[in-house]
Amino acid sequence: MANIPKSYPAFSDWEKNLLTHVQAHLTEFAIQQAVLTPLLALQTEFETAYARSLDPNRGPVDIAERNRARAAFEKALRAFIKAFLQYSPYVSDKDRDEMRIPIHDTTPTPVPVPTTFPEYSIDTSTPARLVVRFWDEASKQRGKPKGVHGAEIRWEEREDTPAKAEDLANSDFATRTPRTFAFTGDNQGRKVYFCLRWENNTGEKGPWGAIVHAIVP
Repeated sequence: MANIPKSYPAFSDWEKNLLTHVQAHLTEFAIQQAVLTPLLALQTEFETAYARSLDPNRGPVDIAERNRARAAFEKALRAFIKAFLQYSPYVSDKDRDEMRIPIHDTTPTPVPVPTTFPEYSIDTSTPARLVVRFWDEASKQRGKPKGVHGAEIRWEEREDTPAKAEDLANSDFATRTPRTFAFTGDNQGRKVYFCLRWENNTGEKGPWGAIVHAIVP
């Protein structure tokens, strides 16, 4: 969105430059005069009130009217810029630069492949439940790194220790911590192995964390 100047002199200079440029390029920008007319009326109200506020004999009413006129004008300008200038294919970056509005970046920010892995704890305080809580090993905070969609969880009930995460038969995915695994009474006392890794928003996966196990309570 436009970085609108805060001071009144700078704002006045900025909006005049912007609307003058737009008026000179209405056809090129595919903007109807009827769209611009209400803005020009608000501009006149603001400039009139602003000039009155500069009079040495101004009073509180003049300042209040200047502030009101600017608020209404600025709100309309923001909506106009967003609708007709900021993202319009008819408006070039050169034009945006001349109108002093930010150039919209159309290049998506690349999402990095995760380089860290989840650390996790397994809560066994509830019968027939294993609650996996995970966090990033780099930050030591409960949650996901930036750009990460969630954690892939490989798990399996088995007696022998798997050599690698891919040896675990079951796969689950958690977008937030914790993840609860429910078992039946028949599983109580059995070993369940887990291993986690991060996956980013484009499906690229990071390294696996450690393989750990817990006993179903």
